[in-house]
Amino acid sequence: MPDPEAIEVTTSAIMSFAEKLEDDASKFYREIAERYKKNPETFQAFAKESANNRVLLTRTYQETITDALEAGFSFRLFSLGGYLVDTTLAEDARYTDALKVALELEENATRFYMDMAEQSRSLLATIPRAFNKVAENRGKRKLKLEMLLEASK
Repeated sequence: MPDPEAIEVTTSAIMSFAEKLEDDASKFYREIAERYKKNPETFQAFAKESANNRVLLTRTYQETITDALEAGFSFRLFSLGGYLVDTTLAEDARYTDALKVALELEENATRFYMDMAEQSRSLLATIPRAFNKVAENRGKRKLKLEMLLEASK
């Protein structure tokens, strides 16, 4: 039985949310690279990867969009807000604080993309494949962040 509190969200809204998620992550990682000067190449790479993730998702969506997809399919969610993380760092935030925020960001993003891949598996294979690819990328980041956090203790 469907959850009565779940809301239906259009594919377009999900893609807009994913684009914002990647844009915000890219900005956040550029800030970490500039602010802390620790492992800047890693954080610049994360920022670039987020930009690439955005392109992959947008291109996949644009290449597979149909009236049926947009008019006849929706994602069932409790709230997109449940995937958001406040990436605003306090002036006195330490490097380890930034890493903890980054870990939370990656956990939520990975969960979002995995959830979207699961819900879209009945669509053309390209859409869930793109969501899974981005989830995999974000999962790898999480592992790198965990190693950086451990090394900074």
